[in-house]
Amino acid sequence: MASVVDHLDENESMVTPRDVKYAVLHLQAAVEVLLKARLMAEHWSLVFSDPHKATRKALDEATLSSVSTEQAVIRLRNIADVPIAEKEGRALKNLTEDRNKLQHFGLTAPAPVIEARAGEVLDFLIRFVDEELMPRLSHEERDETEEALGQLRGGLASINTFVRERTNRIRGEVTREGSENRTIRCPECEQMALVLGDTADPHGETVWATCRFCANRWNPDELLECFPADGQDEPSELNTCSQCREWLLGWGVQVLSDPEADVAFCFFCITAFPSVVPCDRCARPVDAAGPGPQLCGVCWEEGVVESRYGREDPTDYGCEAE
Repeated sequence: MASVVDHLDENESMVTPRDVKYAVLHLQAAVEVLLKARLMAEHWSLVFSDPHKATRKALDEATLSSVSTEQAVIRLRNIADVPIAEKEGRALKNLTEDRNKLQHFGLTAPAPVIEARAGEVLDFLIRFVDEELMPRLSHEERDETEEALGQLRGGLASINTFVRERTNRIRGEVTREGSENRTIRCPECEQMALVLGDTADPHGETVWATCRFCANRWNPDELLECFPADGQDEPSELNTCSQCREWLLGWGVQVLSDPEADVAFCFFCITAFPSVVPCDRCARPVDAAGPGPQLCGVCWEEGVVESRYGREDPTDYGCEAE
């Protein structure tokens, strides 16, 4: 963890591709060691990929096939009752993917993306050590760890300051441009910095949107894949925009103008639809008119017809049986 901070601290020197490479490798190593340390505290068999095949001999001789990061997170949540938020779990998963890509293909993400992700993971690990590992240390180990954590918090503050200052500058630019309604959270770096509609024709060959934090470029079809409806595998009527009728309506999008809400958003006409929800029956987009079942026109008509023949409970559709 200390090595990660050294490699990514913008106050010390410019972050180079080599710094990013070793930051990813060392951070992933830290994650694996610390998560397994907590599993060991629960029971030593939990660090085996298959606990049913756990033996003390394999553990003592370090010949075991050990648990993956993803498996470790699941076991910590379900068995050790360790609170790991979905966002934290996603950051750990992204880090594993970055490490794997680095090993096989070299550096595939821009340095700012890695720095932002590393800040999230470091923040989680420091809290994890504080709350889950420190209480299990001896007094001598605790004093030594406290000193190390103090240094890490200072380095983490530098990394987070870089990310925060860059994000604030970008938001200031977007606000001056009046682009808050078409700026969304980037699927790659997860910063609120992806400004949509940089070119006039979303079906053209030119780049349609560029993230101002990580510089990744997107077209509408690529964005649609990042924001599917629940249980959706490929574009369908679930993605039909009520305004432009294109199949480019994404779900669960966060927009800068209202960053706390997850909304439906059309990547063609660049419009957010905060009141649009999936139909309760078929999941087609429907405008939520109020309390009760939210049904599209097709399902409402089918429901009324079926209720007359007693095949369904008519009260499910807000109408009375005849």
